[in-house]
Amino acid sequence: MKTLRILTALFLVTVLAMPLVADDKNVKKKSNEINWLAYDVGLPLAKKENKHVFIDFTAKWCGWCKKMEKEAFIDEVVCSLIRDHFVPIRVNGDSKKVLDIDGYKISEKNLARSQYGVTGYPAFWFLKPDGSKLGRLKGYQATDALRGALEYVKDYRYDSTRTNQKSGK
Repeated sequence: MKTLRILTALFLVTVLAMPLVADDKNVKKKSNEINWLAYDVGLPLAKKENKHVFIDFTAKWCGWCKKMEKEAFIDEVVCSLIRDHFVPIRVNGDSKKVLDIDGYKISEKNLARSQYGVTGYPAFWFLKPDGSKLGRLKGYQATDALRGALEYVKDYRYDSTRTNQKSGK
């Protein structure tokens, strides 16, 4: 009888603790997530918050895009850099979804091709907070390479006229 009580108590403790373990995993996962925005939502936000823009041009069929998602875009440092210093935008280069950019309507597909010259995926663009283009990265980026590019833009190292590059101000 005593053994049955002990086993029942252990079972209850295990069952009751499972949601706590699951919640802990979810919290950790959320710290490694990026809240991607649509182009027409992210661009005005970047201006308002005075943040650089990081655009991920992707396609559902793209194997290298999926590899980026499984490696670089779950890396804690990459996610933290993007969340803290950039407005993250994701554009599906095959999508016919229409964006409204200050009254100008364009599909994601046409935006990728005509405005950014995307011919292969993945492709990444960095924009200044005012929306002007800084530069792009073509193709798969290893996590360390992406970290380096994010740090470079975050710290305004592209701007030799800036006096306080380390602080990003």
